[in-house]
Amino acid sequence: MSKREELRKRRQQQARRSQVTVLGGIVTLALAVTGYLIYQNTRPIGEITLVEKESFPFADGKALGPADARVVIQEFSDFQ
Repeated sequence: MSKREELRKRRQQQARRSQVTVLGGIVTLALAVTGYLIYQNTRPIGEITLVEKESFPFADGKALGPADARVVIQEFSDFQ
């Protein structure tokens, strides 16, 4: 092989190494950012509080809530 061919091959190898290094850095950075975002979304924001269950009486099985609750009825009858 001539010196020119050796130099060309050496430069190509160096270029490939630098491309692989840059690509590896980008992939590592992308994985780190993805892992950080997943971690931030899986941890709780504050304390977890449990809500106590309330048992409301059912009126004929069609209503839910206290029997003495206030009700507002609005009628819209002008459908033309």
